[in-house]
Amino acid sequence: MGAYGRLLRYVAAIKNEVAWKVLIGLAISTTYIGQAFAMAKAVSVVFLGGSVSDIAGYLVIALAAVFLRGFLTRLMESYSKVVAAKVKNKIRLLIFDKILRLGPGYLSNKRSGRVQSLVLDGIESLEPFLVYYVPQIITIAISGLVIGFYLTLLDGVTGIIIIIAMMLCVIVPYLTVPLVSRSIVTYWRSYALLNAQYVDAMQGMTTLKAFKASRSKGEELAGNALAFYRQAIRNTTFSLIDSGLMMLLTSIAASVTVAIAAYRTDLGIIPIGAVSAFLFLAAECARPMVDLNNYWHNSFLGLSVAEELFEIVDQELVITERENPDQTSLEQGLPSLQFSEVSFAYQEGEKPALDKVTLDIQPGQTIAVVGKSGSGKSTLVNLLLRFYDPSQGRILMNGVDLKDYAIDYLQQKIAVVFQDTYLFHDSIAENLRMAQPQADDRALKAAAKSAGAHDFIRALPAGYQTVIGERGATLSGGERQRLALARAILKDAPLLILDEATSSVDAKSEALIQKTLESLTRNRTTIIIAHRLSTIQNADKIYVLDESRLAETGTHEELLQLKGVYAGLVDAQRRGNGHE
Repeated sequence: MGAYGRLLRYVAAIKNEVAWKVLIGLAISTTYIGQAFAMAKAVSVVFLGGSVSDIAGYLVIALAAVFLRGFLTRLMESYSKVVAAKVKNKIRLLIFDKILRLGPGYLSNKRSGRVQSLVLDGIESLEPFLVYYVPQIITIAISGLVIGFYLTLLDGVTGIIIIIAMMLCVIVPYLTVPLVSRSIVTYWRSYALLNAQYVDAMQGMTTLKAFKASRSKGEELAGNALAFYRQAIRNTTFSLIDSGLMMLLTSIAASVTVAIAAYRTDLGIIPIGAVSAFLFLAAECARPMVDLNNYWHNSFLGLSVAEELFEIVDQELVITERENPDQTSLEQGLPSLQFSEVSFAYQEGEKPALDKVTLDIQPGQTIAVVGKSGSGKSTLVNLLLRFYDPSQGRILMNGVDLKDYAIDYLQQKIAVVFQDTYLFHDSIAENLRMAQPQADDRALKAAAKSAGAHDFIRALPAGYQTVIGERGATLSGGERQRLALARAILKDAPLLILDEATSSVDAKSEALIQKTLESLTRNRTTIIIAHRLSTIQNADKIYVLDESRLAETGTHEELLQLKGVYAGLVDAQRRGNGHE
């Protein structure tokens, strides 16, 4: 219930829309009440011996109420969808913004399919509570009190009984929450697991087929689907028990109220003309309670989803900005970089990915960082982009600690070409414009030409408007990497990071990309994370990492003469390429 209470804040954010929805709901209730009054009056006239002509006016009023209610109900449904879209969009933007601020470090331990199901399907499940249940509670509170007050004026005892019955119909569902909450949470987790497994299978389809593992993965998915089905049946059982209890309660409340009213009429306490009012209005009190019960049951799934959503909302930001962060110190000249005794571990208690590493990079220098896999090379990139902060030591850019810069400002000054280029399912033009959203077509073509990508783009069916597959699956590795280079060129940032930019392409593509890199690194401070050591021989300085520590520093020739770690790497790579 605490999570539901917090969700009310989002209702407050759309309070004007909720107010209009309550007003429409009250108008609909008024048509029911008007119809009930008209029918009650007609029945009273019949009991008193009136003719058909005497009740014609009441029947017209009742019929008019029916037609008006139809119009208002149509208006309510369409307006509810507008309100639902608005509040769900607010929540999605909030969650997405928080995930972005938490950064890659938060998502590294999360399954993308599970996060997807939470942000898409999970937020959908909040609609019944936020858009229907809350306004209905307000509507019932107003219309129910009006009816209850009127019936109390007719007969105090019967009126109080019906008010108590209405209050019980609101309170009793809350008492069943402990019974159903565990089942609902398990149901949601089963669904999220099934969705995550399915997304994994779709993304890994090529691997599954290549290793003939599709059948075993299919059996695993079938097991997840069966577990979800069983939990859904269990969940439905609990829901039906609770729903049946509510239906029984509302039926008994209406029946008992009418029975007591009839008994007191027989005793002469209530006028015979008033019993018809109890007959119709008691049913009118039960009707909105049934709707409220339906909305409540449809809201159950939102309980477990809300808990997971607030886990994200409450997640403490590890990477934060200082007040009034620096947004000017990178405007003059090319940046310098200093790593001072920097240590970092991805998980507390684990072996450090970097251990007391010190680097000194001067403005305009091209430096390379090499080392075996797992030596900490890519961790340097993550720290520079402030995806993480050092556990110990400092990183300075232009003499200013990275923590003192505004994060957006800092990342705007860094262009990165990663080893694994990520391209979105969109046009080539839009993938390039991620680096510079305001870039025109001329700038796009200039960047693509500089990266050696213009010719292959022009040969595509729709040129720069060609939609590429998810992750750029319709392009070759070399083509994807040239697009990544074009994106970096378009960004035109003073600090360039090349994270093994040529490690996953063929020799022809590597030669073309290497030629592009030589021009790209001019007039920039450049860091090259290298796997193929032949690509960094002309670097101003080479830093060699070994076992997370800085082992050697120097030029290519100086490091070869040391006959240390770097010389061993060069020798191993030559022998691996067939050179003796």
